[in-house]
Amino acid sequence: MVDITFATADQREEVEGFMHTAFPRAKWGADGWTRLLANRWGGTRGEFAVTARDNGALVGVMGMNDSLRHTPRGPQRYRNLTSWYVLKTHRGMGLGERLMHAAMADREVTSTNLTSAKGALPLVDRIGFKILDAQRHVWRHSGGAPLSHTFDPLNEATLNLVDAQVLADHADLNLKPVVVETADGPLTLVLSVKQKVDEYVTHEMLYVGQPDLLTRHVRAVADTLLPTEAAVFSGDSRLILDAHPDATEPIEVPRFYKGDSMLPSEIDHMYSEIALMDMKLY
Repeated sequence: MVDITFATADQREEVEGFMHTAFPRAKWGADGWTRLLANRWGGTRGEFAVTARDNGALVGVMGMNDSLRHTPRGPQRYRNLTSWYVLKTHRGMGLGERLMHAAMADREVTSTNLTSAKGALPLVDRIGFKILDAQRHVWRHSGGAPLSHTFDPLNEATLNLVDAQVLADHADLNLKPVVVETADGPLTLVLSVKQKVDEYVTHEMLYVGQPDLLTRHVRAVADTLLPTEAAVFSGDSRLILDAHPDATEPIEVPRFYKGDSMLPSEIDHMYSEIALMDMKLY
């Protein structure tokens, strides 16, 4: 009989070793699995994995990162599902589905799957995930003058409590926080800057502190943050309304979520494997 349970702290090293063996080509190595499964933001209620055990032997793992996210309705529990694996000897038994169901059983938790593999999409659909976003908006430099800004906002800007906490929680990661002074007030952003294609560098929004300001000033913000050539400013469509971008493009594999406590517009890419592991978004 295979038992599905949440991993305990004393099982962390075993779970990390299992995942390292299961994904030998993962770019981050053994230390990366330690970082991914460390329950960095989960606090006392946070979980880091669901496990499948056959007579005590570990045969499957679903990794996760827990956190509390700020919303207009107060703090909400958030769970970003990460890598999962079932041994070949135990596939075809529905263990992957059972692992996912266990991870998302608490209805008070909003769960996300931001980096689904194409092959897992039928399972994602059966589990009851909803599409969080399937397109991104893109802007290029328009020739406008830059606004006043700082790339060291924790030391050089006056931040509200939520923005300050988000930036502090991610301060040691390879992200680019910035505060831009718009005509209507300061706008806090966190960017991931990646060379996804040969033609240009993508400055991608992972976090938007003031979506209304971004909507009003996105063109000036793009001109502030981008070099004049070979770069784009982009963000998932749910993060900015009435965007009027230079282009809108499909996301290769949509983002997914399940839960009712957070609105899609409140679900960004912070407190996730994207930020934690310096991953390129589809």
